[in-house]
Amino acid sequence: MHAISARSAETTPTTSRDGSAPPVRREADESLNRLLRAWRSRVVRRDVRGLQPGLAGRNGRRSAATGLSQAEVARLAGASEGWYRSLERGTRQDFSDAFLLRVAEVLQLSRAETLTLFHGVAGRRPPADPDEPRAEIASDLQELLEHQSPYPAYISDGTWNIVAVNSAMTEWFPWSEKSDANLMRWALLAPEAREQLLDWEDNFARVYLAMLRLAHSRQPGNPALQALTDEILAGDAVCRRLWETETTVEEHRSGHRFRLRLPCHGNREIGVTSHVLRPIQCPESRLVVLTGADTAHHGRARAAVREGRHGAERGPGARLGRAHPAR
Repeated sequence: MHAISARSAETTPTTSRDGSAPPVRREADESLNRLLRAWRSRVVRRDVRGLQPGLAGRNGRRSAATGLSQAEVARLAGASEGWYRSLERGTRQDFSDAFLLRVAEVLQLSRAETLTLFHGVAGRRPPADPDEPRAEIASDLQELLEHQSPYPAYISDGTWNIVAVNSAMTEWFPWSEKSDANLMRWALLAPEAREQLLDWEDNFARVYLAMLRLAHSRQPGNPALQALTDEILAGDAVCRRLWETETTVEEHRSGHRFRLRLPCHGNREIGVTSHVLRPIQCPESRLVVLTGADTAHHGRARAAVREGRHGAERGPGARLGRAHPAR
């Protein structure tokens, strides 16, 4: 297992030798400054609660119906004018996620604009909204999952809820069909997981708990993540001990090789490799494919399992098959 830092290192120096910002950093700051001014100038005042459509100026005329001043943005975001001005000027400050989210709300930013704000100011993505409903999996992603057969593939969200699977995944891991299926909950708490995931403590419990630690640093205060962690620690003494005594962190287990013993393989030990990707449509999610098993043997074993399960129900000439579960 490779331990990683919970915070990536800076790759661009923040100052040059003479103390000024380097050209690349300076250009990035100026670009964001222009965007912030443009976003502020386009806000329709009548759409902002607590503001008049236009304010009278010194000449007695009313101001434009669009645009907010720095002072107005600061007040609406719950910050001082100087604090917001430092954001717009590109002065490096430790701006909190909460402040940046309030600014995004006041300026009525889109998802892409909010992402640009966070990357430009803090070098990170906005935190996931725990109250946001699960995004629907696009049909092309579901098709991509099916194209991974005969290998199992699935998509999990930021707290490891299984949101899409292919038919091979449901054959290997029937629990993944359930509407409330969660990888962490099954792997760390289900009794059959310790029989099917070989070297469970070293190759699974330690790795998954390390991933949970990193997730907490990325999503502090996420109630769904906290509830999942509490459930796991309350439900298993081994997980509780590892959580309290170890400090390793893992971002993912892509490239990890491990061994399984599954009923659909006739309980024969098999070795697999995990491949983890992030779909651009839902970057907080993970697309995982397991490869490396003897698929020819698996096909024979799966047919034998189906034969035993359905043999008494099938008449002569009936077809083998299983409908993919609706997700």
